[in-house]
Parts: sequence; C-alpha cells; structure tokens
Amino acid sequence: MLNRFRFTATAAALACLAGTASAQAVITNGTIRMGINQFGDLNTGSAPQVTPGGTTVVGLRLITAAGDYESTADGCTCEGWGVGVRTAGVVGAWGGSNSSVGGVTNLTSISFTSTASTASSTVSLTSGADLTVTHVYRPSSVPNMYEVEVTITNTGLIAIGDVVYRRVMDWDIAPSQFNENVRISGWGASNLIGSGSNGFLSAEPLDVADGCIIGGTCNANFETTIGADRGSFFDFSFGALGAGESKVFQTFYGAAPDLNALLTALGAVGAEVYTAAWCAGGGSCLGTDGPAVFGYGFKGVGGAPPPELPGVVPEPSTYALMATGLLGLATFARRRRTNA
Repeated sequence: MLNRFRFTATAAALACLAGTASAQAVITNGTIRMGINQFGDLNTGSAPQVTPGGTTVVGLRLITAAGDYESTADGCTCEGWGVGVRTAGVVGAWGGSNSSVGGVTNLTSISFTSTASTASSTVSLTSGADLTVTHVYRPSSVPNMYEVEVTITNTGLIAIGDVVYRRVMDWDIAPSQFNENVRISGWGASNLIGSGSNGFLSAEPLDVADGCIIGGTCNANFETTIGADRGSFFDFSFGALGAGESKVFQTFYGAAPDLNALLTALGAVGAEVYTAAWCAGGGSCLGTDGPAVFGYGFKGVGGAPPPELPGVVPEPSTYALMATGLLGLATFARRRRTNA
C-alpha cells in the first residue's frame, strides 16, 4: 500500500510540475546542500548523487568526500509546510505546499529570489485569510545547520486568530532508504501542539488523521528503536495576529557525520524543538554513527533547548538551586570548623 502511494503521489506531482513552470534553487554552504521550491518547500533541482538510490533531486544533503548523502528525495518527495487559521479547534482557511502530498494549495507566489547560498520565498493565501508567509534560507552560524527564518504576517485590517503552522518531512536516508530511526525532543514548548514520526501527512495544519500510525508515538519526546519508513511532523499554534502584526521564528535544517555532531550543531543554534534521524540498517549503515545523520529544529516557539543538546546553559532557576546548594555546603563547613 505504501509503495503504491509513493508511485501514485509522485507521478501526480511530476505530471503537475510538467505543465507548470516554477522558480527553484539549489543552495549550499559547502557542508549542506538544499533544494528549495518557489513556494518554500524542499526537493527540487538536480545535482549528482553517488550514494545508494542515485536520485538527482535535491532535498537536504550532507556533502562528503565520497559525494552527497541525500535524506528526503528518494522514493517520495514528501516535505512541506502549511499555514492556517484555527477557530474553536477547527482549521478554516489554510494554504501550503508539499510536492508529493497535495502539491501547492491555496497559495499565490509573491516573490522568489536566490543566490549560491540563500533562497527567499514569499507567498500569500489566495483566499480565506489575509496572511503572507516568507521563508528565508541562509547559512547559520555553524556549518552543519542551515537557518530558515519564517515570518507570518497578517496583512489585513482586522485581527486573525489562532494562526497555526505545520512542517512535515518523510526521511529517506541513504544508505538504507525507507528504513530509519527517529528522535523527537522538545515537547512542552508552549507553541508546539502536535508532533510525531509520520512523514506522509499533508501540509494542512492539524490534519492529524492517522498522524500517529507510523511509529506509534506522537505528542511526546521519544526515540524509535525499530527501523521503519519514518518521518517527522510538527504543528504549532501562535495565537492571534493583529492587523499588520507578524510572528517570526526560526527553523534549522541539519546534516552531520554522526548523531553527536548533529546534536552539537543543534545546541549551538539554540534549537528548542528538534528531530534527528539516521539509517536503521543495511549496506554501510552505521546507525547513529552515520555515515550521515540528519535533523531539523525550531527556535522561537516558546521552549528552551533540551538538556541533552551539547552547550545548553542551565536556566537561571538551575543556577539559583546550584548557588543555594553551594551556600548550604559552605555553611555546613563553617559549622564543622566552629564545633571542632
């Protein structure tokens, strides 16, 4: 059933793209290579691929001496995003883009520009709500992370609420495409209202039907231990936007030779919510030791960097507890000296 879905969805997307010219870009910072579509989602362009699978479509890649390791383009180019307005828990007007699951829905392109290392997409909802969304892809402060600044703006004359946003991705990581393990962390961030390891959802925010079937876990911090064809999705709620107001947050797409290097990069950029994925067996797969581990994270979504990320600084309350403990030890030492 899944293989038939892949063929049908991909064929339909290719047929649609064949009749529609669109802008696109393949960008790189020398460590990561990404393919960006006109509407801000991934999986486009063409570049050599020497790892198993042989795809020339670019999604999210790690550049190595042996060639590019691809993570999203093999099999199903299922990666996308969506934005909408939720009222009483129900999403009304929405728009989004995911080349293999629904294509472009209710979006009008305003602009798309790119350089060798950056890409910027601005779109608006065609109907139903006065929202524009800009995705700006650019190198981050660390080579193993690409930053995407996301700006959602209410261009209308009245307040809009509740604004919701989704990002979803199917992982297909060489050298064992369609067989991955996934970690999701950061649950508890105030804007995060849904997450899981099903990468085959549409771009529609909060379309959670069957959202927990693949992997069996959602809305929690977890790590899978049995490989399967997995992905990651995250749903966020940002509340009301007044007329002319914007919500700005960051997404980070990452790739590294092993899990520790990826987590170090996520910690360096201050990710509050993240997913990490790696091959689960077959060929030259080494699991968390590579040869390539991928992930993406979010910042500005009402959370704090998870404690397992290297370089995370304890919260002020933690410092207070530490200080209290040290003060207590000092007091105890003085009393012992006095009583001696």
